Amino acid sequence: MIKRYTEDQQNIPMETLEKVYPDIKENIQNGSIYVVDYGILDDKVEGILKEAPHFVAAPIVLLQQTEEELKPIAIQLNQKPGEDNPVFTPQDKPEAWLLAKIWVRNSDFYYHELVSHLLRAHLMAEIFFIASYSMADQHPLSRILRATGRYTIPINITARNTLINEGGFFMKYTAIGEKHLDVLMKATEKITYESLCLPDIVMHHGIENLENFHYRDDGMAIWDAIYEFVHGVVNGCYKDDQDIQKDPELQKMVKFIYKYGFQQNSGPSSLKTRDETIKYITMIMFTCSAQHAAVNHGQYDIYAWMPNGPATMRQPTPKDKEVTEKDIMDTLPDITTTLATMKLICLLSHVPNDFVPLGEYPEEVAYESHMRDPLMEFKSTLKGIGEKIRKRSACQEFPYEYLHPEGMENSVTI
Repeated sequence: MIKRYTEDQQNIPMETLEKVYPDIKENIQNGSIYVVDYGILDDKVEGILKEAPHFVAAPIVLLQQTEEELKPIAIQLNQKPGEDNPVFTPQDKPEAWLLAKIWVRNSDFYYHELVSHLLRAHLMAEIFFIASYSMADQHPLSRILRATGRYTIPINITARNTLINEGGFFMKYTAIGEKHLDVLMKATEKITYESLCLPDIVMHHGIENLENFHYRDDGMAIWDAIYEFVHGVVNGCYKDDQDIQKDPELQKMVKFIYKYGFQQNSGPSSLKTRDETIKYITMIMFTCSAQHAAVNHGQYDIYAWMPNGPATMRQPTPKDKEVTEKDIMDTLPDITTTLATMKLICLLSHVPNDFVPLGEYPEEVAYESHMRDPLMEFKSTLKGIGEKIRKRSACQEFPYEYLHPEGMENSVTI
Protein backbone atom coordinates (compact mmCIF):
# COMPACT_ATOMS: atom_id res chain seq x y z
CA MET A 1 0.00 0.00 0.00
CA ILE A 2 2.79 2.42 0.76
CA LYS A 3 3.62 4.88 -2.02
CA ARG A 4 5.80 7.92 -2.48
CA TYR A 5 3.67 10.97 -1.71
CA THR A 6 2.86 13.63 -4.28
CA GLU A 7 0.96 16.71 -3.19
CA ASP A 8 -1.68 16.57 -5.92
CA GLN A 9 -2.77 13.01 -5.11
CA GLN A 10 -4.04 13.39 -1.58
CA ASN A 11 -6.80 15.01 0.44
CA ILE A 12 -4.79 16.35 3.37
CA PRO A 13 -4.72 20.17 3.16
CA MET A 14 -1.20 21.41 2.53
CA GLU A 15 -1.77 24.55 4.59
CA THR A 16 -2.56 22.35 7.60
CA LEU A 17 0.63 20.36 7.15
CA GLU A 18 2.76 23.47 6.71
CA LYS A 19 1.68 24.80 10.11
CA VAL A 20 3.40 21.82 11.74
CA TYR A 21 6.04 21.05 9.10
CA PRO A 22 7.16 24.28 7.37
CA ASP A 23 9.51 22.32 5.09
CA ILE A 24 6.93 19.70 4.07
CA LYS A 25 6.89 20.75 0.39
CA GLU A 26 10.66 20.49 0.20
CA ASN A 27 10.54 17.02 1.76
CA ILE A 28 7.86 15.96 -0.72
CA GLN A 29 9.99 17.16 -3.60
CA ASN A 30 13.08 15.33 -2.39
CA GLY A 31 11.08 12.10 -2.13
CA SER A 32 11.24 11.49 1.62
CA ILE A 33 7.47 11.60 2.25
CA TYR A 34 5.32 8.50 1.73
CA VAL A 35 1.61 7.82 2.04
CA VAL A 36 -0.70 4.97 2.98
CA ASP A 37 -4.30 5.65 1.93
CA TYR A 38 -7.26 3.55 3.11
CA GLY A 39 -9.73 5.24 0.76
CA ILE A 40 -11.17 1.86 -0.18
CA LEU A 41 -12.95 1.94 3.21
CA ASP A 42 -14.60 5.29 2.52
CA ASP A 43 -18.40 5.55 2.70
CA LYS A 44 -18.70 2.40 4.82
CA VAL A 45 -21.56 3.20 7.21
CA GLU A 46 -21.45 2.26 10.86
CA GLY A 47 -22.31 -1.29 11.79
CA ILE A 48 -24.47 -2.59 14.62
CA LEU A 49 -23.00 -5.16 17.00
CA LYS A 50 -24.94 -6.29 20.06
CA GLU A 51 -27.48 -3.52 19.33
CA ALA A 52 -24.77 -0.84 19.62
CA PRO A 53 -23.19 1.17 16.79
CA HIS A 54 -19.60 0.45 15.76
CA PHE A 55 -17.59 2.65 13.42
CA VAL A 56 -15.26 2.59 10.38
CA ALA A 57 -12.61 5.11 9.32
CA ALA A 58 -10.84 5.63 5.98
CA PRO A 59 -7.56 7.26 7.07
CA ILE A 60 -4.70 8.81 5.15
CA VAL A 61 -1.27 8.43 6.75
CA LEU A 62 1.84 10.40 5.85
CA LEU A 63 5.26 9.01 6.77
CA GLN A 64 8.73 10.48 6.54
CA GLN A 65 11.94 8.63 5.81
CA THR A 66 14.73 9.94 8.04
CA GLU A 67 18.26 8.67 8.45
CA GLU A 68 17.12 6.50 11.34
CA GLU A 69 13.61 5.30 10.48
CA LEU A 70 10.36 5.61 8.56
CA LYS A 71 8.01 7.37 10.96
CA PRO A 72 4.38 8.57 10.78
CA ILE A 73 4.06 12.35 10.77
CA ALA A 74 0.38 13.01 10.03
CA ILE A 75 -2.93 11.14 10.16
CA GLN A 76 -6.29 12.28 8.81
CA LEU A 77 -8.90 9.72 9.82
CA ASN A 78 -11.43 10.35 7.05
CA GLN A 79 -11.02 11.19 3.39
CA LYS A 80 -12.79 14.55 3.15
CA PRO A 81 -10.98 17.47 4.85
CA GLY A 82 -12.97 19.56 7.30
CA GLU A 83 -13.06 21.16 10.72
CA ASP A 84 -14.49 17.97 12.22
CA ASN A 85 -11.77 15.86 10.58
CA PRO A 86 -8.51 17.09 12.16
CA VAL A 87 -5.03 16.16 11.01
CA PHE A 88 -3.26 14.48 13.93
CA THR A 89 0.51 14.73 14.37
CA PRO A 90 3.08 13.65 17.00
CA GLN A 91 2.98 17.25 18.30
CA ASP A 92 -0.57 16.73 19.60
CA LYS A 93 -1.29 15.50 23.11
CA PRO A 94 -0.16 11.86 23.47
CA GLU A 95 -3.69 10.48 23.88
CA ALA A 96 -4.87 12.10 20.63
CA TRP A 97 -1.91 10.84 18.62
CA LEU A 98 -2.25 7.36 20.14
CA LEU A 99 -5.95 7.11 19.32
CA ALA A 100 -5.32 8.26 15.75
CA LYS A 101 -2.71 5.52 15.34
CA ILE A 102 -5.07 2.90 16.80
CA TRP A 103 -7.70 3.94 14.25
CA VAL A 104 -5.16 3.39 11.48
CA ARG A 105 -4.38 -0.05 12.85
CA ASN A 106 -8.11 -0.88 12.81
CA SER A 107 -8.34 0.17 9.15
CA ASP A 108 -5.21 -1.82 8.38
CA PHE A 109 -6.80 -4.89 9.98
CA TYR A 110 -9.64 -4.68 7.47
CA TYR A 111 -7.40 -4.02 4.49
CA HIS A 112 -4.85 -6.63 5.50
CA GLU A 113 -7.27 -9.47 6.12
CA LEU A 114 -9.75 -8.76 3.31
CA VAL A 115 -7.57 -7.42 0.51
CA SER A 116 -3.89 -8.24 1.06
CA HIS A 117 -4.51 -11.68 2.58
CA LEU A 118 -7.87 -13.10 1.46
CA LEU A 119 -8.21 -11.58 -2.01
CA ARG A 120 -4.70 -11.02 -3.30
CA ALA A 121 -3.21 -14.23 -1.85
CA HIS A 122 -5.91 -16.86 -1.16
CA LEU A 123 -8.53 -16.12 -3.81
CA MET A 124 -6.09 -15.29 -6.59
CA ALA A 125 -4.16 -18.47 -5.79
CA GLU A 126 -7.40 -20.41 -6.13
CA ILE A 127 -7.97 -18.99 -9.60
CA PHE A 128 -4.41 -19.84 -10.62
CA PHE A 129 -4.85 -23.42 -9.41
CA ILE A 130 -8.17 -23.95 -11.18
CA ALA A 131 -6.69 -22.45 -14.35
CA SER A 132 -3.77 -24.88 -14.20
CA TYR A 133 -6.19 -27.69 -15.01
CA SER A 134 -6.31 -26.32 -18.53
CA MET A 135 -3.08 -28.28 -18.80
CA ALA A 136 -2.84 -32.04 -19.07
CA ASP A 137 -0.95 -33.91 -16.36
CA GLN A 138 1.84 -34.53 -18.87
CA HIS A 139 2.32 -30.84 -19.66
CA PRO A 140 5.88 -29.79 -18.69
CA LEU A 141 4.65 -26.79 -16.66
CA SER A 142 1.69 -28.47 -14.98
CA ARG A 143 3.82 -30.03 -12.24
CA ILE A 144 5.07 -26.62 -11.12
CA LEU A 145 1.66 -24.98 -11.33
CA ARG A 146 -0.24 -27.76 -9.57
CA ALA A 147 2.21 -27.51 -6.67
CA THR A 148 1.19 -23.86 -6.19
CA GLY A 149 -2.39 -24.95 -5.37
CA ARG A 150 -1.87 -27.71 -2.83
CA TYR A 151 -4.58 -27.42 -0.12
CA THR A 152 -5.61 -23.98 -1.39
CA ILE A 153 -9.21 -24.82 -2.26
CA PRO A 154 -9.94 -26.61 1.07
CA ILE A 155 -8.48 -23.73 3.09
CA ASN A 156 -10.46 -21.23 1.03
CA ILE A 157 -13.68 -23.16 1.65
CA THR A 158 -12.91 -22.87 5.35
CA ALA A 159 -12.32 -19.13 4.95
CA ARG A 160 -15.64 -18.68 3.17
CA ASN A 161 -17.43 -20.62 5.91
CA THR A 162 -15.85 -18.78 8.84
CA LEU A 163 -14.78 -15.30 7.73
CA ILE A 164 -17.07 -13.86 5.07
CA ASN A 165 -20.25 -15.93 5.34
CA GLU A 166 -23.52 -14.85 6.95
CA GLY A 167 -22.79 -15.04 10.67
CA GLY A 168 -19.04 -15.29 10.07
CA PHE A 169 -16.32 -13.29 11.78
CA PHE A 170 -16.67 -10.08 9.78
CA MET A 171 -20.46 -10.05 10.14
CA LYS A 172 -20.42 -10.92 13.83
CA TYR A 173 -17.45 -9.04 15.24
CA THR A 174 -16.54 -6.05 13.06
CA ALA A 175 -18.04 -2.65 12.36
CA ILE A 176 -17.64 -3.18 8.64
CA GLY A 177 -20.15 -6.03 8.79
CA GLU A 178 -21.77 -6.99 5.49
CA LYS A 179 -19.90 -4.12 3.81
CA HIS A 180 -16.81 -6.32 3.81
CA LEU A 181 -18.17 -7.77 0.57
CA ASP A 182 -18.24 -4.27 -0.94
CA VAL A 183 -14.58 -3.86 -0.01
CA LEU A 184 -13.74 -7.18 -1.65
CA MET A 185 -15.63 -6.26 -4.82
CA LYS A 186 -14.02 -2.83 -5.04
CA ALA A 187 -10.57 -4.33 -4.49
CA THR A 188 -11.26 -7.00 -7.11
CA GLU A 189 -12.05 -4.30 -9.66
CA LYS A 190 -8.68 -2.67 -8.95
CA ILE A 191 -6.47 -5.75 -8.96
CA THR A 192 -4.04 -5.83 -11.86
CA TYR A 193 -1.41 -8.15 -13.22
CA GLU A 194 1.28 -5.56 -12.49
CA SER A 195 0.11 -5.24 -8.88
CA LEU A 196 1.02 -8.91 -8.35
CA CYS A 197 4.52 -8.45 -9.80
CA LEU A 198 6.82 -7.16 -7.06
CA PRO A 199 9.34 -5.40 -9.35
CA ASP A 200 6.49 -3.44 -10.93
CA ILE A 201 5.09 -2.51 -7.52
CA VAL A 202 8.46 -1.22 -6.32
CA MET A 203 8.86 0.93 -9.43
CA HIS A 204 5.29 2.24 -9.73
CA HIS A 205 4.98 3.03 -6.02
CA GLY A 206 8.34 4.78 -5.88
CA ILE A 207 9.56 2.73 -2.91
CA GLU A 208 12.92 1.62 -4.29
CA ASN A 209 14.86 3.92 -1.92
CA LEU A 210 13.07 3.21 1.36
CA GLU A 211 15.61 2.29 4.03
CA ASN A 212 15.38 -1.04 5.88
CA PHE A 213 12.35 -2.20 3.89
CA HIS A 214 12.88 -5.90 4.49
CA TYR A 215 9.70 -7.06 2.75
CA ARG A 216 10.87 -5.41 -0.45
CA ASP A 217 14.45 -6.63 -0.19
CA ASP A 218 13.67 -10.22 0.81
CA GLY A 219 10.75 -10.35 -1.60
CA MET A 220 12.86 -9.16 -4.52
CA ALA A 221 15.52 -11.76 -3.70
CA ILE A 222 12.90 -14.52 -3.76
CA TRP A 223 11.24 -13.11 -6.89
CA ASP A 224 14.60 -13.16 -8.68
CA ALA A 225 15.29 -16.72 -7.49
CA ILE A 226 11.90 -17.93 -8.74
CA TYR A 227 12.42 -16.06 -12.02
CA GLU A 228 15.75 -17.78 -12.66
CA PHE A 229 14.24 -21.17 -11.83
CA VAL A 230 11.30 -20.63 -14.18
CA HIS A 231 13.70 -19.26 -16.82
CA GLY A 232 15.58 -22.54 -16.80
CA VAL A 233 12.43 -24.65 -16.92
CA VAL A 234 10.68 -22.65 -19.66
CA ASN A 235 13.75 -22.47 -21.88
CA GLY A 236 14.19 -26.21 -21.40
CA CYS A 237 10.61 -26.88 -22.52
CA TYR A 238 10.17 -24.37 -25.34
CA LYS A 239 12.86 -23.90 -27.98
CA ASP A 240 11.54 -20.49 -29.14
CA ASP A 241 8.67 -17.99 -28.88
CA GLN A 242 6.68 -19.80 -31.55
CA ASP A 243 6.45 -22.82 -29.25
CA ILE A 244 4.80 -20.61 -26.64
CA GLN A 245 2.27 -19.29 -29.12
CA LYS A 246 1.47 -22.82 -30.34
CA ASP A 247 0.79 -24.22 -26.84
CA PRO A 248 -3.03 -24.28 -26.56
CA GLU A 249 -3.05 -25.48 -22.95
CA LEU A 250 -0.81 -22.66 -21.73
CA GLN A 251 -2.84 -20.09 -23.67
CA LYS A 252 -6.11 -21.46 -22.30
CA MET A 253 -4.81 -21.11 -18.74
CA VAL A 254 -3.75 -17.51 -19.28
CA LYS A 255 -7.09 -16.63 -20.88
CA PHE A 256 -8.95 -18.13 -17.90
CA ILE A 257 -6.92 -16.04 -15.44
CA TYR A 258 -7.39 -12.92 -17.57
CA LYS A 259 -11.16 -13.41 -17.49
CA TYR A 260 -11.78 -14.56 -13.92
CA GLY A 261 -8.73 -13.22 -12.08
CA PHE A 262 -8.17 -9.83 -13.65
CA GLN A 263 -11.77 -9.28 -14.79
CA GLN A 264 -10.53 -8.67 -18.36
CA ASN A 265 -9.12 -5.32 -17.16
CA SER A 266 -5.42 -6.04 -16.87
CA GLY A 267 -2.63 -8.36 -17.85
CA PRO A 268 -2.14 -10.50 -20.92
CA SER A 269 -4.94 -12.61 -22.39
CA SER A 270 -2.30 -14.66 -24.18
CA LEU A 271 1.46 -15.15 -24.05
CA LYS A 272 3.61 -14.51 -27.09
CA THR A 273 7.19 -14.97 -25.90
CA ARG A 274 9.25 -17.08 -23.53
CA ASP A 275 10.14 -13.96 -21.52
CA GLU A 276 6.44 -13.12 -21.03
CA THR A 277 5.82 -16.70 -19.94
CA ILE A 278 8.69 -16.67 -17.46
CA LYS A 279 7.41 -13.51 -15.78
CA TYR A 280 3.84 -14.82 -15.73
CA ILE A 281 4.72 -18.14 -14.09
CA THR A 282 6.99 -16.27 -11.67
CA MET A 283 4.04 -14.08 -10.68
CA ILE A 284 1.93 -17.16 -9.93
CA MET A 285 4.63 -18.89 -7.91
CA PHE A 286 5.54 -15.73 -5.99
CA THR A 287 1.91 -14.96 -5.11
CA CYS A 288 1.27 -18.47 -3.80
CA SER A 289 4.49 -18.70 -1.79
CA ALA A 290 6.33 -15.55 -0.77
CA GLN A 291 3.48 -13.06 -0.99
CA HIS A 292 1.19 -15.28 1.05
CA ALA A 293 3.95 -15.83 3.60
CA ALA A 294 4.45 -12.07 3.90
CA VAL A 295 0.80 -11.36 4.72
CA ASN A 296 0.11 -14.53 6.70
CA HIS A 297 3.05 -15.32 8.94
CA GLY A 298 2.99 -12.14 11.03
CA GLN A 299 -0.67 -12.24 11.97
CA TYR A 300 -0.27 -13.42 15.54
CA ASP A 301 2.71 -11.14 16.12
CA ILE A 302 0.62 -8.18 14.95
CA TYR A 303 -2.83 -8.86 16.34
CA ALA A 304 -2.26 -10.76 19.58
CA TRP A 305 -1.82 -7.33 21.21
CA MET A 306 -5.33 -6.04 20.58
CA PRO A 307 -4.66 -2.26 20.41
CA ASN A 308 -2.18 -2.93 17.61
CA GLY A 309 -4.99 -4.21 15.38
CA PRO A 310 -8.49 -3.91 16.86
CA ALA A 311 -11.18 -5.68 14.84
CA THR A 312 -13.79 -3.01 15.53
CA MET A 313 -14.17 0.43 17.15
CA ARG A 314 -17.02 1.34 19.49
CA GLN A 315 -16.87 5.13 19.17
CA PRO A 316 -16.73 7.39 16.09
CA THR A 317 -13.51 9.03 14.98
CA PRO A 318 -12.66 12.05 17.16
CA LYS A 319 -13.83 15.42 15.83
CA ASP A 320 -11.17 17.31 17.79
CA LYS A 321 -7.91 16.66 19.57
CA GLU A 322 -9.21 16.77 23.14
CA VAL A 323 -8.81 13.04 23.57
CA THR A 324 -8.56 11.37 26.98
CA GLU A 325 -7.49 7.91 28.10
CA LYS A 326 -11.15 7.14 28.75
CA ASP A 327 -11.95 7.98 25.13
CA ILE A 328 -9.39 5.42 24.02
CA MET A 329 -10.73 2.70 26.30
CA ASP A 330 -14.32 3.41 25.27
CA THR A 331 -13.33 3.12 21.61
CA LEU A 332 -11.46 -0.20 21.76
CA PRO A 333 -13.44 -3.44 21.29
CA ASP A 334 -14.87 -5.37 24.21
CA ILE A 335 -13.37 -8.56 25.60
CA THR A 336 -15.67 -10.85 23.59
CA THR A 337 -14.51 -9.39 20.29
CA THR A 338 -10.91 -9.36 21.47
CA LEU A 339 -10.96 -13.06 22.37
CA ALA A 340 -12.76 -13.96 19.13
CA THR A 341 -10.08 -12.12 17.18
CA MET A 342 -7.27 -13.90 19.01
CA LYS A 343 -8.96 -17.25 18.39
CA LEU A 344 -9.23 -16.45 14.69
CA ILE A 345 -5.61 -15.35 14.44
CA CYS A 346 -4.43 -18.53 16.17
CA LEU A 347 -6.40 -20.54 13.61
CA LEU A 348 -5.00 -18.56 10.68
CA SER A 349 -1.45 -18.96 11.97
CA HIS A 350 -1.51 -22.74 12.40
CA VAL A 351 1.20 -24.47 10.36
CA PRO A 352 0.13 -27.78 8.74
CA ASN A 353 1.87 -30.96 9.85
CA ASP A 354 2.85 -31.90 6.29
CA PHE A 355 4.60 -28.62 5.53
CA VAL A 356 6.28 -28.59 2.08
CA PRO A 357 8.78 -25.71 1.70
CA LEU A 358 9.20 -23.65 -1.44
CA GLY A 359 11.26 -25.51 -4.02
CA GLU A 360 10.45 -29.03 -2.80
CA TYR A 361 8.82 -31.33 -5.37
CA PRO A 362 8.22 -35.10 -5.56
CA GLU A 363 11.18 -37.07 -6.90
CA GLU A 364 9.42 -37.92 -10.14
CA VAL A 365 9.11 -34.18 -10.79
CA ALA A 366 12.50 -33.08 -9.47
CA TYR A 367 14.38 -35.48 -11.73
CA GLU A 368 12.63 -34.62 -14.97
CA SER A 369 15.19 -33.44 -17.52
CA HIS A 370 13.87 -29.88 -17.78
CA MET A 371 13.60 -29.55 -13.98
CA ARG A 372 16.74 -31.13 -12.53
CA ASP A 373 19.43 -28.48 -13.03
CA PRO A 374 17.20 -25.39 -12.57
CA LEU A 375 15.77 -26.90 -9.39
CA MET A 376 19.19 -27.63 -7.89
CA GLU A 377 20.24 -24.03 -8.55
CA PHE A 378 16.93 -22.75 -7.15
CA LYS A 379 17.38 -24.63 -3.88
CA SER A 380 20.93 -23.37 -3.55
CA THR A 381 19.81 -19.77 -4.11
CA LEU A 382 16.99 -20.09 -1.57
CA LYS A 383 19.44 -21.47 0.98
CA GLY A 384 21.67 -18.43 0.47
CA ILE A 385 18.72 -16.07 0.92
CA GLY A 386 17.81 -17.83 4.15
CA GLU A 387 21.35 -17.56 5.50
CA LYS A 388 21.40 -13.85 4.72
CA ILE A 389 18.09 -13.30 6.53
CA ARG A 390 19.25 -15.31 9.54
CA LYS A 391 22.49 -13.31 9.73
CA ARG A 392 20.56 -10.03 9.58
CA SER A 393 18.11 -11.22 12.23
CA ALA A 394 20.93 -11.79 14.69
CA CYS A 395 21.51 -8.02 14.74
CA GLN A 396 17.86 -6.97 14.93
CA GLU A 397 15.83 -6.23 18.05
CA PHE A 398 12.71 -7.32 16.17
CA PRO A 399 13.82 -9.74 13.44
CA TYR A 400 11.93 -9.79 10.15
CA GLU A 401 11.87 -13.45 9.10
CA TYR A 402 8.47 -13.85 7.47
CA LEU A 403 10.11 -14.34 4.08
CA HIS A 404 12.70 -16.87 5.17
CA PRO A 405 12.46 -19.55 2.45
CA GLU A 406 12.36 -22.36 5.00
CA GLY A 407 9.16 -20.88 6.43
CA MET A 408 7.12 -20.62 3.23
CA GLU A 409 5.41 -23.27 1.17
CA ASN A 410 4.92 -23.70 -2.55
CA SER A 411 1.22 -23.05 -2.02
CA VAL A 412 -1.38 -21.35 0.18
CA THR A 413 -2.13 -23.97 2.83
CA ILE A 414 -3.09 -21.89 5.89
